[in-house]
Amino acid sequence: MLLIENLSYRYPFAKKDALTDISFSLVAGEVLLISGPSGCGKSTLLRVLNGLIPFHFHGELCGNVKIGGNAPASLEEVSGIVGSVFQNPDSQFLSMTVESEVAGSLEWRLDSREEILRRTDAAIERLGLKHLRSRSLFGLSSGEKQKTVIATAIAMRPRVLVFDEPTANLSPEATEELAALCRELKREGFTIVIVDHRIYWLRGVPDKILILNEGKIVRRFEASGGNALDELENNGDVPLGLRDVRVSANPPLKEIPESVPAALVCKNLFFKYPNTEKAIFDGTRDFRIPHGAITAVVGKNGAGKTTFAKIITGLLKLPRKNGGTILRDGVPAKAASLLNDGGFVMQNTDIQLYMRNVLEELVSASPLPEKEAEREALDLLREIGLGDKRERHPQSLSGGEKQRLVIASVLMKKPSLLVLDEPTSGLDGRNMRIIARMLHTYAERGNTVLLITHDLEFLSLLATYKIEI
Repeated sequence: MLLIENLSYRYPFAKKDALTDISFSLVAGEVLLISGPSGCGKSTLLRVLNGLIPFHFHGELCGNVKIGGNAPASLEEVSGIVGSVFQNPDSQFLSMTVESEVAGSLEWRLDSREEILRRTDAAIERLGLKHLRSRSLFGLSSGEKQKTVIATAIAMRPRVLVFDEPTANLSPEATEELAALCRELKREGFTIVIVDHRIYWLRGVPDKILILNEGKIVRRFEASGGNALDELENNGDVPLGLRDVRVSANPPLKEIPESVPAALVCKNLFFKYPNTEKAIFDGTRDFRIPHGAITAVVGKNGAGKTTFAKIITGLLKLPRKNGGTILRDGVPAKAASLLNDGGFVMQNTDIQLYMRNVLEELVSASPLPEKEAEREALDLLREIGLGDKRERHPQSLSGGEKQRLVIASVLMKKPSLLVLDEPTSGLDGRNMRIIARMLHTYAERGNTVLLITHDLEFLSLLATYKIEI
């Protein structure tokens, strides 16, 4: 189904290859996991498989690429065989609601209205989106958006599915559902390629594993029956600082005791989005956020975790009447002061990067004089492994590199309350541990860190308390 031989690729204007001498093959019903450090070429390889290279991104492509037995002649030809789920769901949406998004993709290829509706219903049902089918895509949580994109890809019935970090925004429950879905699709004969740093959830799924580093395959693991992950684990040391193969489903998080001083207290919190029937917060709950500690906000996709983060950082204003009160150090705080004193790392890194180069991105966030800010920024870039990329445009970085840059930029602001919403998307094991150490140090200095994440491995490393929404 897929044959890649001696593949090398260089982006336009790049000084070195993004991929070098890549070879592998997959038949119908096989699953391949691709992992490796941030920026190693994983997403570039997926672009070759879904036709974006060379039909959208040009550059220099060498080697033999066969998809469905043929060398593709156009992006349209590839898209008839390969379905893609990108790292950022928003980049794939073309419609307004869940139902129209899934159906709209089918309308490009099918004439039968009955078949379009049948496939739409089946995909929505399969991904557990029935209760959201009429909802606006703009009102969904990131996890719900991710599931919508997966439903859209499956409805097209491609022979090959490629997933780029598909669990980045999914709750542990939704991640287990995705693993079960992958096993079902595998039995149905789909060929699946998955790029992910989180690998624990794939037990019993991949037949082959490729570990990339600097654009090259440095390790291969293969075992039929979906046992390649066992082969990797039995190999001994997990190579290149990858994520753990086994992760506890129950991180050791504590309830917040009353004796712990609170940085913020939310009393009788009420919030409802316009044109929706149900309130996210109904005015019956209070929340305490401990001072100088790392607290996890946990809950299912769509529970209101990101909304909560936006409220306490001043990005969303509470209703003037009966919206509740936010107390900071015991004093009522308005949205403007929360915005000024808080820092927020959002799920979509692209909307937080806007300067001409990486160094300017950090310096612009600092309250210090420019020279002093520049010295601090250079030290911070070295700490997060981006010291050699200070002149690069932020949007030219890999997903994991952007994630580290946004976290560093918010740290440069020195907020007293730092909120991070799914901050480990795109982070390999080594960089995840570096970020965890930095956040520990930040909290130990008396700052408050609030962590919204479904990443069980990261939670085990970092958080002390939990708030469940």
